[in-house]
Amino acid sequence: MLSKIFLSIFIFSILYFIPQNSKANIYQLACKNKKNTTVWVFSNKRSQVILSNINNSKTKVNFSMDRKTPSSFSSNGVISGFQTRVTYNQKTSELAMLQKSLRGSNQFYKCGEPKLIKEE
Repeated sequence: MLSKIFLSIFIFSILYFIPQNSKANIYQLACKNKKNTTVWVFSNKRSQVILSNINNSKTKVNFSMDRKTPSSFSSNGVISGFQTRVTYNQKTSELAMLQKSLRGSNQFYKCGEPKLIKEE
């Protein structure tokens, strides 16, 4: 009897201390420059960015966020065998995709407003 009461108090205390904003909102970001259009999907809670579309061709390239704020992020990944850094700033609506190799390309995009596509 006493163990059931203790167990129920323990469970309710865990539920009480779970933050209300622990949802992993997933956003879609459409960007374009003179040559390319890209679609990015990102979640700050999961610390993940995915390049999902290049010029209306589906793709899936994963990046992991290393720095993030509510209005910007920086992430690292690999595109075409080159170490790539993606940086987005919502205040300026700019996304930069920078590659470390001399053979790599640096691309700069103007983006629209992030669109909430899924709330978990």
